[in-house]
Amino acid sequence: MKAILLSATCVLLAALLAFSNRVDTDSPDKKFVMSAADGGMLEVKLGELAAKKAASAKCRDFGKTMITDHTKVNGELKALAAKKQISIPTGLSAAKQQQYDSLNAMSGEKFDMLYMNMMIASHEETIGLFQTESNKGQDPDFRKWADSKIPALKHHLEMAKRLLSEKTTGTAGN
Repeated sequence: MKAILLSATCVLLAALLAFSNRVDTDSPDKKFVMSAADGGMLEVKLGELAAKKAASAKCRDFGKTMITDHTKVNGELKALAAKKQISIPTGLSAAKQQQYDSLNAMSGEKFDMLYMNMMIASHEETIGLFQTESNKGQDPDFRKWADSKIPALKHHLEMAKRLLSEKTTGTAGN
């Protein structure tokens, strides 16, 4: 009888631990994860386009930086989400795919200008998303993780603004 009671207690405890490590399916934290994953995938895919298609070397290099940095962050998010039993999407949302398609249709200087404008808008949006999670998220792990990424996102934003400014003032060079 003790063995049955002990086994039942262990099963119940394991179920409670598994449940406590889950994030509510409609929680703000899950919405953050989905949005962050979608944005992160877009950053990588746009970076891949820029690395191939950008007219200026600086834009190509910026694209390579986005690939490297956001691939790393995307992996971290995927691992943390998996711990919380959240599956992240493997493809872009329709809205993000449309952004990708519009950039892919461009070439030359028009490509560079649109890419840098997209990077500024995307990073501003992402910083807001991460700040909201950092300040108001319910899950302490996601809050801490989001907070730790804000400085790098702000750095990317400043890099993008600087590069766009150089392009619009004609000081960019190759």
